[in-house]
Amino acid sequence: MNPTLALSLGAIADRLPPERVDAVWLFSARAVGPKESGLAVLSSFPEGEVAGAARTIHTLNYVLDPQPKGPPVRTDELAEVGTVPLDRIDRIIEGVLHRLDVPETPDVRETGGNVHAWTALLAELAGVVLDPANQESLSLGSASPPAHQGT
Repeated sequence: MNPTLALSLGAIADRLPPERVDAVWLFSARAVGPKESGLAVLSSFPEGEVAGAARTIHTLNYVLDPQPKGPPVRTDELAEVGTVPLDRIDRIIEGVLHRLDVPETPDVRETGGNVHAWTALLAELAGVVLDPANQESLSLGSASPPAHQGT
């Protein structure tokens, strides 16, 4: 579980709609002094394509900074790495992970552009048990600490 990563993923939906997300590589949160840092790598269908022979790779980093007074401040940064043919995704992901110096093997989740699979993933990360009849009512953004959206 990583509720902060769930909030960060939910917060980028306006820039990277769940219908476009094909797969997500999830990493454990890390402590960086008093701050928490997290990472996800996403592959998405290129703009205007439902399926096809290429995917666009994005990285999503968040930093959760505790404040002496008030709630922690979360900063999200979504960056597009590039668009690649399907047969090169694994190699590109390995390169991204190497440049980011991530020592662990990620948990890979395929959503295939399915909004229900995306919602279930966010709920799992947040530690929320979904009622299958009400999956679309999940609103992770309402309980989020203030976020600054980086580019």
